[in-house]
Amino acid sequence: MLVFRSQVMDSRSPLPVPPRPGLQSLLVALAASLVFAGTLANGFVHDDVQLVVENPWLRSPSAMREVFGQSLFGFLESATAQDAHHHYYRPLMHVFLFVLRQGFGLQAWAYHLALLLAHAAVSLLVLQVLRACLSQRRGAVRGAATPAPDDAAAAWAALGGALLFALHPVHTEAVAWVSGAMDVGMALAVLLAARLWLPAPASPLRALAASGVWLGGLLFKETALVLPVLLWALERATTSAEARGGLGAQVRRYALLLPGFAVYAGLRWAALGSALPASNAPGGAARVSGVLAFPADLGSKLFWPSPLALLSPGGPVTSPLDVRVWLGALLLAVLVAGALWAWRRGDAVAQAAGLWLLVPLTPALALQVRGVDAYAERYLYLASVGFVLLVALGLHSLLERWPQHARPMGLASGGVLAVCATLTLAYVPVWHDNLTFWTYLQETVVDQPVIHSNLGNVHLNAGRLDEAIPHLELAARALPTHFRVHNNLAVAYAKSNRLAEARQALERTVRLMPDNPVAWHNLGLVSRREGRLDDAILRFREALRRAPKRVDSHLELGRTLLQAGRPEQAVVALEEALRLAPGLEAARRSLVAAQAAARGP
Repeated sequence: MLVFRSQVMDSRSPLPVPPRPGLQSLLVALAASLVFAGTLANGFVHDDVQLVVENPWLRSPSAMREVFGQSLFGFLESATAQDAHHHYYRPLMHVFLFVLRQGFGLQAWAYHLALLLAHAAVSLLVLQVLRACLSQRRGAVRGAATPAPDDAAAAWAALGGALLFALHPVHTEAVAWVSGAMDVGMALAVLLAARLWLPAPASPLRALAASGVWLGGLLFKETALVLPVLLWALERATTSAEARGGLGAQVRRYALLLPGFAVYAGLRWAALGSALPASNAPGGAARVSGVLAFPADLGSKLFWPSPLALLSPGGPVTSPLDVRVWLGALLLAVLVAGALWAWRRGDAVAQAAGLWLLVPLTPALALQVRGVDAYAERYLYLASVGFVLLVALGLHSLLERWPQHARPMGLASGGVLAVCATLTLAYVPVWHDNLTFWTYLQETVVDQPVIHSNLGNVHLNAGRLDEAIPHLELAARALPTHFRVHNNLAVAYAKSNRLAEARQALERTVRLMPDNPVAWHNLGLVSRREGRLDDAILRFREALRRAPKRVDSHLELGRTLLQAGRPEQAVVALEEALRLAPGLEAARRSLVAAQAAARGP
């Protein structure tokens, strides 16, 4: 009996002996994989369609050269300098998608599997960060001569925190949505850099390796800019002041991170210049209210992850009387008070947890300040590392103080993890397809025009025009300056043979974005269907003036010229279409007809 007891209990504490590190890692990886296994049945949703299905850069290795010189959505014809899509520089997302596209085509399960495995890897790195922090906490807080790396309470707390990260439903957006790979990839790079940085002080070789990994994170998503602050916090939490060295040694060590950042800055400047996301949303009290509400609106999902949605369930904050404004202000006050408490107590681990929670959210908060709606649960993916570290710290303290109550604490922790797993399993199918997803949002989120815009697009693409038009009309009234809404409404009108309304909507799109060739091209198509051939020819030429290599516009210009009795000019336009796209059969047939007409009877 004594032998049996020694295998399940720590001889120095009444706490059960934790699983061996290898078994802990296996448990975390399995939890992260199994809870998101349902994503393998999902398809491409929302931005996935443009980034994966319609992305011309993924079709050949030669086209991949474009990704480092363009914005994230630079392949879109509407991605002009005035378009918000122009302001994000994430070329490694295209590289990631290109590899999958070449290997698996458009089989969505492969993309979801890659993302699931990346989440499992991130969860394992979170476990290592929690172990590193909690195993050092006794010496840091109590002044012990040496840390207690085999502390059972620390091991159980680290395992509980890592499982919470692996199972937390707030990560569903990042893991179940292929476009969420930007956040998962960025977080993976940040945590890999942290792994290289520890144990501190990092050698020059490890610091340079971390710089290279940082470059990769930056090329996945700009939020990786916060890495040096996170490394500094982690270094203080896990390493003594003597080991870290003086200020000069630390400056030299952190300077080795600069090459990665310098390469990123040069690439981004060459591609986008000084472009940054911004909004035409009004400022004043409404914007201040949105900023104050942000911590409660988004951060509350870490504590109460329901309902979850791509958009804020409560809708945009427009009034200082909104309860989220006051909750956000209260939460900020609590966080400041907690930071002061941790500082006075000298608890470097608690300070690190606070920084890992707050600092990754500063880019999203900066977007909110600039008037961009920054609500998205995927923004919490990296920040939740700090959250689970805080949870693990609390569990560690409870187990140390009341080890005799470890069993009920374990049951309570298991219950929380079971609830998280249940919520995640229930939320994953929401991302199955566009119709399922946007219908869920319509039922879950306060009515917003962007939901109607996307539902309208879903019905339009499926040919359900009678269902598409009411959604698009509502969105167009609420979003008078949004190019895509009015363009899609015009397409729906044209397909319904409501040509006068289609022309009016397209004329609005031209006024909204005069440099966009799509609007001019569509306006030419509608003009031709109305029988206004001269107007159609002018509009196709306007589209080509803005995009000289636009094959569709050359083709339709040639067809229209032929219809207008100008076959010689039609031949020129159609020959150019074939030069740009030699395999375009429609252009070849039209060219034969134009050449025959030009020769005469």
